[in-house]
Amino acid sequence: MEPVLIVAAAVVIGGGVFYFNYMAAKKRREAFAAFAAQQGLTYQPENHGLAGQWSGTPFQTGDNRRVKNVLTGPYQGRQIVAFDYSYQTHSTDSKGRRRTTTHKFGVVVMQLPGPLPHLEVTHEGIFGGALANAFGFADLQFESEQFNRAFRVKADDPRFGHAVIHPRMMEMLLARGEIGWRIEGNSLIGWDNGAHAPAEVMNRLQLLQLVTDHVPPYVWRDYAGVDPRQG
Repeated sequence: MEPVLIVAAAVVIGGGVFYFNYMAAKKRREAFAAFAAQQGLTYQPENHGLAGQWSGTPFQTGDNRRVKNVLTGPYQGRQIVAFDYSYQTHSTDSKGRRRTTTHKFGVVVMQLPGPLPHLEVTHEGIFGGALANAFGFADLQFESEQFNRAFRVKADDPRFGHAVIHPRMMEMLLARGEIGWRIEGNSLIGWDNGAHAPAEVMNRLQLLQLVTDHVPPYVWRDYAGVDPRQG
């Protein structure tokens, strides 16, 4: 009877875990739907096609890529999209047992007034920039050592990177640059590990808005051929 009891217990536990996850996902969908209605945004439970729309972290890696709890619409005069993003990776141990890991992110994207060169700003890793530099991943350096210790800046055009990351931008990011972000064409993408709550979506959109507002007017004119102050 013991094997039968073990199987029965496993079924009960598995059913309990499934029900808990189902209810948590349901409450999360309801929270985002209510938040969307409150903010004048459109809500979709899922839109996996968005997984292939951008490159770089956290996209284009792993498999079983999923986009859920999608918010779209206007924010401060700009079009935005925010969503839960996940993908899976797999590994095999020495005994041949396969393990699947699900990686989760909260992503927010804001449309820019025009396309700009690639620029990525992330936090320094656990081991800091010295190790990354040793492997050829040198980032741009700025006059603020405090900023250099806190952030890594990668730019296809170093001149553009220094034009965007000016002293006032550095000051703002040191005060509240809590997530990584990247300029990719006419998209400003922000992301962080783990699923985000509606309140965090608003905080991250506010950060992206601040980043956009801190880009000097001459940068928009010289690199995108637009003046964001018009229209």
